[in-house]
Amino acid sequence: MYPTEEVPPRQMRWLAGAAIAFLAALGLVRACLYVTPPGHATVVFNTFSGLQKGRVELPGVMFRIPGIETPITYTVLTRVWEFTNDPNSPNAISNAIAVNTADGQAFTVDVAIALRPNIATLDELHATIGENYLSTVVVPLVRSKIRDISASFESEDFYRKSQRMAIEQQALDLIRQEMPTVNRNGQTLPLIEVEGLFLGHADFPQALRDSIERKQVASITAQTAAVRAQIQEKETERLLILAAANQRAIELKGKAAAKNAQLADLLFYEKLQERIQNPTDSLPPLRIIRVEGEATVFLNVDPHQAALQQNVDPHQADSHQAQ
Repeated sequence: MYPTEEVPPRQMRWLAGAAIAFLAALGLVRACLYVTPPGHATVVFNTFSGLQKGRVELPGVMFRIPGIETPITYTVLTRVWEFTNDPNSPNAISNAIAVNTADGQAFTVDVAIALRPNIATLDELHATIGENYLSTVVVPLVRSKIRDISASFESEDFYRKSQRMAIEQQALDLIRQEMPTVNRNGQTLPLIEVEGLFLGHADFPQALRDSIERKQVASITAQTAAVRAQIQEKETERLLILAAANQRAIELKGKAAAKNAQLADLLFYEKLQERIQNPTDSLPPLRIIRVEGEATVFLNVDPHQAALQQNVDPHQADSHQAQ
């Protein structure tokens, strides 16, 4: 057996103290560090001075004084929140909104709103409104403006896509105007940025739904008839244009034929005049004849010469000439 070397108690106490100091230092370092995850931003509350205005920490590591500085982190990604009666909706913040339209109809409508806290004014949002900004500002403001806008539209407008878009745009403009703001460096900045608003399912009473659907069918039928009438009118116009074009083509063809016939006659007479005035040996004499009944009349050639060229008896040619 080898003798074991014992560690002196004093050295043991020193090692234990060093280990405890290291762990304490490590814990202190970790307590001094705070990580803001992606898609978030952090404001800092100081126990003595309150919220540190102008300090908004972006994603990453920040240093803080443990026990004195408390970080509060907000999600700054755009999220869609729903006003709906659907219990399975993961983003529901309130019930569907009850509205009264200009024609005296009452029903509920689902609304979805896309928004996010403004990073540039996150410290002011926390100081004036707090983390419950959805329930304290967004929900009552959206409900109020949707009701105000709905009173200017008919119940049928919630059924038609084009009018629904008009309702959405007007409500979005009003909500943006009423959202809380802060003035910084001469600029008015919103505390909450509203990026979109969308109307969802409208829970019409059955009688109102049937009435709207009947009107929609009648409107579609009338529009279809109007389109057919326009098509028939265009077809009639096309046929009239085609008929006029054909008539014009016939007239042009007739005029062209008449002009071509006159041109052919003109060329013939010009050529004839040239042959008469400038006879050549290479070309036979030009004979111009006219048939009168059974007789042939030579107009510009001696009948004897014409008879010789055609092997005709000159006396017979004389008789033809005489005739």
